[in-house]
Amino acid sequence: MKAILSARNLMIAGSAVAVIALSAVSGVFLLRSIARRTPFSGQSVSLAKQDDWQAFGGTWQYADGAMQNNSDERGAKLMSGPTYWSNYSIEADVLLLGQYGDAGLIIRSTDEEEGVDAYHGYMAGLRDLDNTLILGRADYGWREYAAKPVTPRVYAQQWYHVKFLAYGCDFAVSARAPGGQTTSVAVEDPDCLTEGRFGFKSYNTGAEWRNVEIRKATGQDLVAMTGDARPTIATPDALPMGAAPGSYDHYFEPIQRDLLAHRTDVNAQSISSLRLLSPDIPASVTIHGVVTLTSPVLFIQDPTGGLAISDSHAHAPLQIGDEVEAKGDAELHDFSSRLRDANVRLLWSHTPVPPVAVTAAQAATGAFDAEYVELQGRLEHKDEAAGHTLVLTLDDASQSFLAIVSEAGQAERLRTLKEKSRLRLRGICVVDSDYTHDLTSFALLLPSFNDVEVVDGPPWWSAGHIVATIIGVLLLALAGLSCYFLIERWRMQAVLEERGRLAHEMHDTLAQSFAGLGFQLEAIRDEANEGSNIVPQLDVARLMVRNSHEEARRSIAMLRPENLESVGLLRAMENCAHRMVNGTSSIAVRVSSDGSERAIPLRISDTLMRIGQEAVANAVRHAHPAHLDISLNYLRSAVELMVKDDGCGFSVTGELAGFGILGMHKRADSIGATLTIHSAPGNGTTLCVQAPTPPSLLRAFWIRFENSWRNRSDGNPRR
Repeated sequence: MKAILSARNLMIAGSAVAVIALSAVSGVFLLRSIARRTPFSGQSVSLAKQDDWQAFGGTWQYADGAMQNNSDERGAKLMSGPTYWSNYSIEADVLLLGQYGDAGLIIRSTDEEEGVDAYHGYMAGLRDLDNTLILGRADYGWREYAAKPVTPRVYAQQWYHVKFLAYGCDFAVSARAPGGQTTSVAVEDPDCLTEGRFGFKSYNTGAEWRNVEIRKATGQDLVAMTGDARPTIATPDALPMGAAPGSYDHYFEPIQRDLLAHRTDVNAQSISSLRLLSPDIPASVTIHGVVTLTSPVLFIQDPTGGLAISDSHAHAPLQIGDEVEAKGDAELHDFSSRLRDANVRLLWSHTPVPPVAVTAAQAATGAFDAEYVELQGRLEHKDEAAGHTLVLTLDDASQSFLAIVSEAGQAERLRTLKEKSRLRLRGICVVDSDYTHDLTSFALLLPSFNDVEVVDGPPWWSAGHIVATIIGVLLLALAGLSCYFLIERWRMQAVLEERGRLAHEMHDTLAQSFAGLGFQLEAIRDEANEGSNIVPQLDVARLMVRNSHEEARRSIAMLRPENLESVGLLRAMENCAHRMVNGTSSIAVRVSSDGSERAIPLRISDTLMRIGQEAVANAVRHAHPAHLDISLNYLRSAVELMVKDDGCGFSVTGELAGFGILGMHKRADSIGATLTIHSAPGNGTTLCVQAPTPPSLLRAFWIRFENSWRNRSDGNPRR
């Protein structure tokens, strides 16, 4: 029963913990969701950081504290902010550059694309076509909710302060004229879009925006804009608010009459026909074309070609996409024409000319001089020129060219373009040496920073990346070697500790047993009669026990050599040799060293120690030498241990080259060392083992592999 109650209590406690954890997680997500729906705390929006903005059509530039779209493109948009903002307001000063268009602010926008009303969101602004303050919704098509006449009216080239607010499904917009008169309107969209980002939009005219502010919106802010009146329910299928049936007919007639009045010159020539004029006689001509560039020089283009206009006198500010009439003196150049001292008159807002896709080789021929083109190239380098201008040097299929773009917008994206990136550019192709400086065959004059698009980043195998990769590989190799040596060191420490333990065990058991047997045999020998037949057998047994005891002591000494790190390899070998020849006064041990002494890795020094011990033991047991020479030589990238005796020697290729020598070869192979033995009967023995040190670690591995391969090829692998 107690077990059941305990299990039940555990289940209740676990459920409580789960509920608390779930509540905490839900609270965190709720707070994060609320925080995400709140606009940023800073109220002023930076227009200078154009990398924070995304353009959909238009020619956008930042200059003199204002963002400008210098294009008549229908439906040009510039967007910023996250898509999850909900209740907020945006206000800005708005100026229309041309006539017969509209410009304003966008809120709660998503899914933007290039094209007229190609987005989901709300737009409010000024339209001089019918002198109204407009408010509507775009869902890849325009639904106008309100169009209220502005007091006194909408003028081009004048600043209006526009404020657009969204709270819940209520929307309010107001416009304050330069004289202080305010026009406002509010609607309610029951099926509203609840969140989205903000931006600017112009239609059929250029425009400017400045002093942009954005802040969180509340119900009090909505009441402050609308007063006591409730927003009107949006009725997109009916006529806009404030308009009566047939009210739009009155402003189309003056527009059409104005268009006809501007097209009075029937003697206008095509741009290509200027090539037929005499190059020696100045001729006054009239040209109709669409503006493709306004700065640093005015360029226009018609279906037959393009030309530049110097010293132009325009009656109104011109924008890209304006259709104009230009009268001036024609001046022929090598590949295109130029008008000087030209009077330019605005005819009508026109759709901007689409670029002609060409290659760099085609543009270099001059056939597209003064025309709006699109091409690709790989960025070689970039330079800053006078007048806040950025000059890009590119090449495509071994054809170099320049791209010149104004940095008035302070577009950091252009400055951070990486060399060797492949770019797509749109601009006016010019072959004039004033722009190319005779460095390339042509140059591109880009209308804005939006006319530069990165197609591909720089290739991975650039010089910098290769160097960084090599350095990274070397660092990884160094780290791997360090780990390898550290692991080997730990392993060797463990091996040495285990050898020490075995040596202690052998000393406490086997060696003590041999000593005890010797004492017992001595006692029995002393009690036996001298003439007894057992005495010779006892003497043999005593000798065998003494020899076995010596072998055990020698094995114990080999199992626990001195600390190689503290005394060094040469001193350890000397101590080991003296212990082995102890009691054999006829063998003289001599040690020597040559070269600059340095630390030897523990694994290498231990292996050399084991090989040297075996060589000394073989010399003491079998060779009966008078002198035993041990030398340690420090070479540039290796260490060499040599053990030499003047004993009886042996035939290396004979049967005596047994297990001990094969074991020494195997130990040498384990560290990539080279072992050589020189001996002959009556001439002594010289053993030399040369082991590479860490700077030649790769060489050691190669030697080890080579030795293994050679042994397999010989069919006699060393075991």
